[in-house]
Amino acid sequence: MIGIGIFMLLIALWLGGMGLADQKALWWRFQARRFSDPEANEPSEAGYRGRRILLLSCAAVMVAMAVWWFTDIDYFESGGLRD
Repeated sequence: MIGIGIFMLLIALWLGGMGLADQKALWWRFQARRFSDPEANEPSEAGYRGRRILLLSCAAVMVAMAVWWFTDIDYFESGGLRD
């Protein structure tokens, strides 16, 4: 049961790291080669900012889910009985 919470924290760590990384460098490294003219298809600064906000928001949601999971483990293990 605890493994699920740790897995959620690892995903949150990965999402947070991707959100804090340089979005332009990531785009040029992984997406630019798909286009014959990458400069014409490069996202705008607002696109980079939106992706960063989305990744960091998803990381925050995953942390909140992991905290909820860790606080309700006793509830699940007791068969639904609250103290």
